[in-house]
Amino acid sequence: MIDFKNLIKNNYSELILFSIIFLFFMQMLSDLAERIFDYAILGLKPTLDILALVFLLSSIGLFFFRKPISDKTLFIVGELIIVTRLIEPLLKGKGILILAGISVSSFLIFFPAYFTRTKSKEQQTGVTLGISLAVAVAVSILLRTVNSTLDVSIYSWYQLIGWVLGILASLMLVGMLLKGEVTVQKESSEEKNPASFGRILLLTLGLSSVFVIIWFTFMSPTSISRWTEGNYIGIVIGVSIMTFLFIVGMVVKPDLMNMMKSWMLWGWNGIFALALTLTVLVHQKIPLYGIFFPDDVAAYPIIAAPTTWVYHIPLVLMIILSPIIYIDFTLLSRELLKIKPKPAKIGGSFALGAGLYGIIMIFMQVLPNVWGYLPPISNVFRDMYWLAFLIPGIFITIPIFLFKKSTLSFEKTAREFKSKSIILTILGLIFIGTVAGAFVTAPHPEAPDEGKTSLIIMTYNIRLGVNLTGEKNYDGQLELIRSVDPDILCLQESDTARIGGGNSDVVRYFADKLDMHSYRGAKTVTNTYGTAILSKYPISSFAAYFMYSTHQQISTTQAQIVINPTLTFNVFSNHPAARGDDAKKYQIEEILSQTTGLENVLLCGDFNFRAYSESYNITVGTLEDSWVQKWSTPAEDRIDHIFLSSGITVLDAVYIERGQSDHPAYWIEIQL
Repeated sequence: MIDFKNLIKNNYSELILFSIIFLFFMQMLSDLAERIFDYAILGLKPTLDILALVFLLSSIGLFFFRKPISDKTLFIVGELIIVTRLIEPLLKGKGILILAGISVSSFLIFFPAYFTRTKSKEQQTGVTLGISLAVAVAVSILLRTVNSTLDVSIYSWYQLIGWVLGILASLMLVGMLLKGEVTVQKESSEEKNPASFGRILLLTLGLSSVFVIIWFTFMSPTSISRWTEGNYIGIVIGVSIMTFLFIVGMVVKPDLMNMMKSWMLWGWNGIFALALTLTVLVHQKIPLYGIFFPDDVAAYPIIAAPTTWVYHIPLVLMIILSPIIYIDFTLLSRELLKIKPKPAKIGGSFALGAGLYGIIMIFMQVLPNVWGYLPPISNVFRDMYWLAFLIPGIFITIPIFLFKKSTLSFEKTAREFKSKSIILTILGLIFIGTVAGAFVTAPHPEAPDEGKTSLIIMTYNIRLGVNLTGEKNYDGQLELIRSVDPDILCLQESDTARIGGGNSDVVRYFADKLDMHSYRGAKTVTNTYGTAILSKYPISSFAAYFMYSTHQQISTTQAQIVINPTLTFNVFSNHPAARGDDAKKYQIEEILSQTTGLENVLLCGDFNFRAYSESYNITVGTLEDSWVQKWSTPAEDRIDHIFLSSGITVLDAVYIERGQSDHPAYWIEIQL
C-alpha cells in the first residue's frame, strides 16, 4: 500500500506545489488585468472598476505580523489561491474580477510569507522555485497553444484540467504541514545583523520584474509573434526549448552554475534586457520618423515598414538568452531565503516592489494603447510601449550586486535531486504536446470550389473579442461568423495579444478555427486598435497604413486576395477614429488615396461616420456604397460599411444586429 504521508513529503512536493501556484497566479493576474481593462478602460472613460488594482497591494497585510507566519495561516491563504482559481472560470461579470482579485491577492500574501519560514534547505529551495517557475511557463504555453492562444484550462469542460491541478496543489500544501519545517527560529548571522529594508526591496523588485517579463512576454508567445510578425510556431518552439533547457540543466547538472561569476550574470542580464527592449523597439520604427508618430497631418498616410530578417536579430537573441530570467529568479529567491526577513519587512517590500510596481507596469503597458483617453498622464506614454520592457530588464539586473558568494554555490544541490527521470519524462510530454498543438491547431485552408459564382464579404468590429457588457466572447462571435460563412472577413478592434486582451490572440483564434489565411496589421507594438483580414483564398501581398490621429493610433490593413489567375481583389479593413470633422476628413482622404488606380476594391470597416456626413460624401465620390447599390437608399443609422469599386454587382446586403459585440456585423454577397 502506498504511504500517503511519505509520498507527499518526497523531494518534489514543493516543486509540484509551486509549479501549480505560479501557473494559477499568472492565469489569475492575466484575467484580473483583462477584466479591469474591459470594464474600466475599454469604454474610454475610467470607471470605479479600476479600483480592483488595489488587490495588488495586499502584501501590506503582512506588515502587521510581528511573529513568523504559522503553517495554518499559510495553508489557508494557499487554499484561497487554489479555490478562487477553480471557481473563477464558472462565474460571469464582476464575479470574475472579484475572484481573480482575491486569488492574486492571496498569492501576494502567500509567496512573501513563505520567505519568512525557517528552513534547513535554502539552497535547494531556491532551485526548486526557479524550476517551478519555468515549469509553470512551459505549462502555460502548452495550455494556450493547444487552444489557439486561449488558455484551455479555463475553457468549457477543459476546466477539469484546472481542478486536477488544484487538487494536486492542495495535497502538496498538506505535505508542507506534514514536513513540519516551521520550527522555533534559531538566531543566525542574518538575524544578528538584519538585512536593510532597501536590500529586501531591491530583491523583491527583481523577483517582481521576472514575473512582469514572463507575463508581458513568455507566458503566451503569440504576443511576441504579433510584435514582430515572426513565425508563430517557430517562436513557440524556440521559447519552449530554451525554457526546457533551463529545467533540464538544473535537474541534471545544477553544479554547472558554479561556473557563473557575478560579471557573467551582469553581462547576460544586460544583453538580455537590451535584446528584449530592441525586440519591441525596432518594430515600433516608423519610416522617416523614427519611433515617434508625427503630429503633422501632411505626413500621412505612412506605410508600415516591411519586416526583414535584420529585424528578427534581437528577437532570436532574446529567446536564446531567456533562461536568465529563471536563473535570476533562483538566485533572488535564494538570497531572500537566507535573509529570512521578518513579515513586516517583506510585507512592506512586496507592497511596494510587487504591488505598487505592478500597478505602474500595467499602466505603462496599457497607456500607450489609449494615450488620448486619460490625459494628461496618458499623453506622455504615446509611442513609449518599449519602456514597459526596458524597466523590468533593468530591475532584474541591478540586484545582482547584492548576491553573496554562497548564493552562487550549487555543489550541495547537485546531490539533492532524486528520480530525475520523472521530471524529464513529464517535461518531454509537455514539449511534445506543445509542438503538436502548435501544428495541429494551425489553419489548413482548403482551395475553394472553382465553380463558385459569388463571394460573401463580411466586416465586423469585434470589440477586442468581448460583447456589449464586456464579457469575453470569442466563441459567440465565432459562431456568428460561421453562420454567415464569409469568403473574406474584415475585422476591426482585433488588437488582443497584449495584457489588456489577456495575451490571447483573437485573429489567430478565428483563423485557426475557420481554417482561413490571415493578416493582422499593424504590429501590436505600434499600439493601434487592430484591423485584420481573413480569407478562404490565398493572400498574395499585404500592407498596413498609419493615418493621422488625434487620440489613438489608427491603421488600415490592405491585402490582395487571389480568387483565380485572372481575378484579384484589393481588400481594405479600415477603422478611422478622430475628434473633430476635419480629422475624420483627413483620415478618409488618406485611405482613399491608397485605392487610386486599383481595381476590384473592397473598403470595409467601422468608419465612425453615417450617411450624408462630409466623410461619407467624400467616400462615395470615389467608391460605391454596397448597401445603396442593393437597397437604393443609404443605411442612415449605420457606421459599419462596405464600399466597393464600380462594376461590382451586389446580390445581397445584411446587417446582423448587436449581441456578440457592441457593433452589428455587416455582410454582402457579390457576383463573380
